Amino acid sequence: MAATWESRTLAQNLVFVPLCVFLFWYNGLVASHNFVHTPWFQSNFLNRIYAALNSLNIGLPQSHYHLEHLKHHRYGNDRPDQNGLTKDPTSTFAHGKNGQHEDMVSYCFLGLFRTDLVESFQEIVKRGGTKQLSFELITCVLGLVVYLALSWQYFLFLYLPCFYLGWVLEHLENYYEHFGGMPEDKYANSTSYYGKLYNSLFCNEGYHQEHHLRPNVHWLDRPQTRQELQEGLNKAHRVILNFPPTLAWLEHQRIEYQHVYRLQLTESRIEEVRVETEAA
Repeated sequence: MAATWESRTLAQNLVFVPLCVFLFWYNGLVASHNFVHTPWFQSNFLNRIYAALNSLNIGLPQSHYHLEHLKHHRYGNDRPDQNGLTKDPTSTFAHGKNGQHEDMVSYCFLGLFRTDLVESFQEIVKRGGTKQLSFELITCVLGLVVYLALSWQYFLFLYLPCFYLGWVLEHLENYYEHFGGMPEDKYANSTSYYGKLYNSLFCNEGYHQEHHLRPNVHWLDRPQTRQELQEGLNKAHRVILNFPPTLAWLEHQRIEYQHVYRLQLTESRIEEVRVETEAA
């Protein structure tokens, strides 16, 4: 598109923005995500090539995405510790108040700017990923230089907006994949959505709680994971969405009342009983 940008009017070019945002989001949500858990190739060389090329697609090194996502699984959208910090860099509690989820709007629209690339790159280097990280960074820089050389207007009016809005949608998806979840319960630290159409088109991404329980299971087998873990899932007080995560803001109040608010009341009552018992 950058090469043919000048052949169309600005209005004609901007028609492609929604499609490009969708493709950016879908790549991050499905392709980049599944690649972390189940790489496409048996050859490490081919996987490294893909990771570098995909880094240009998502606008950030795949190595950074990989590291951040593994932390997300390891710490499971954790709450802040005594120092007010979370170990999961994408936790919905990281910038919340009084130990609660952050507001959805600020989480989604500010999330990209909170990414600490320097810290992430330093950790990747310590883990021996210097060569791959350098490969991905060079690919990103060269790609951006080519875009600018072909058309600075393409870069300014299409690439940058799609890059930002794509990551906004990524954060929106993650927010409602965890809003109302209980980090302390491995069977309820995420949400799930079981709509057939969405899961057919998005590679069973709706089985998010199941994915957190068994992250390295291939996406085709997530429904089977649900059946195998049915007993534990049924016992948990967990969030089952009525809409796909990116549309779950439509039921924000229901989730908040049935899961967040009710849990607060339960915890408050437990504390009251504890105080009464100690006083007696």
